[in-house]
Amino acid sequence: MSYDPSPAIPALGLLFGLAFLFLYLAVLAGAYALFAWLLSRVFRKAGIPAWKAWVPVYNGWVFLELGGQPGWIAILTLIPVGNVVATVFMCIAAYNIGIAFAKDGAWVVLYIFVPWLWLAIVGFDSARWEPWRSPVPPVYGTNVFPPTPPA
Repeated sequence: MSYDPSPAIPALGLLFGLAFLFLYLAVLAGAYALFAWLLSRVFRKAGIPAWKAWVPVYNGWVFLELGGQPGWIAILTLIPVGNVVATVFMCIAAYNIGIAFAKDGAWVVLYIFVPWLWLAIVGFDSARWEPWRSPVPPVYGTNVFPPTPPA
């Protein structure tokens, strides 16, 4: 007596596997779209074209340069151990960007744990981009110097 499984059972497993993969990719794409949209709001407030937030590695490059850090560190996110170094520099850049948007230094803790919320607050509040407040001048962005008073 031998056991002969029905051919429908492996097909059903394949169907569930493909459904799970599709759902996983949809959630991943949605999370990236939310992150890029919020980052584009921050870029727009800083005078940087919003489309740069939608390019995967380039958005990190621009974010780092906006925070006064070398942009090439964004390439380290593609290397397994280098992404830890890149994350530290991203947090430093977020600190400098937060200072330029008149946020206290404690706001970087929010960026470390919930970066989407930090981007939403910085992107949608009424604070203006004033990079001369930051301890490190941005490499990229507009209004790098304080406005001159009218004569």
